[in-house]
Amino acid sequence: MPTVGEEQKKPPILELGDVRLRPLSTRDAPALLAYLSDPRVIEHTSIPIATPESVAAAVARDMAAYREGSSFRLALASSDDRLIGICGFNTWSSVHRHAELAYELAPDYWGRGYMRAAVLALLRWGFSDLSLNRVHAFVMTTNARSIQLLKRCGFTREGTLRQYRIARGLPKDFHVFALLAQDFACNKAGASPNQSLDPTAGRRTERLKDEL
Repeated sequence: MPTVGEEQKKPPILELGDVRLRPLSTRDAPALLAYLSDPRVIEHTSIPIATPESVAAAVARDMAAYREGSSFRLALASSDDRLIGICGFNTWSSVHRHAELAYELAPDYWGRGYMRAAVLALLRWGFSDLSLNRVHAFVMTTNARSIQLLKRCGFTREGTLRQYRIARGLPKDFHVFALLAQDFACNKAGASPNQSLDPTAGRRTERLKDEL
């Protein structure tokens, strides 16, 4: 729940060319279940094994969180409005002006630069509309794709939390990455120098071939 005095915000709709970030809806549950059932998606995360019931409950919680203003997990949708991933803030605090970034993407869309475009758009919204000073992310130390994405979006690794989360019964180590508003402002793209913001750049540029 938001802390006392925390101003309630509404989830945004962010257009990103042929994809967009928008609020989740109950109709997204089947597509979410489909890609969360792929072992490649959850292998290097603490996401539990998905069931129709657990996914429906998760979507309902996220939609309730919009009303409460406690988190902003958004649907990443294709041009036909089909859910292909999630990108958002699991938690945010106006008092401390920080938020936790989290994301996942259906494997059919890996390597196209969509998630990088989504993360950068979300960061711009968070640092402006939410007045965030810091965004952090927790990533399993074996999750090479996610680590690379965070670095390309300008995040800095701050340390490693040993056995920080239980991943399907096993304790796993997680790195902590963070990005400050002042660092994001230094680069208009909020990313490393010479990195294109074109969501399709991953199809044309060798340096983006492994990014989400």
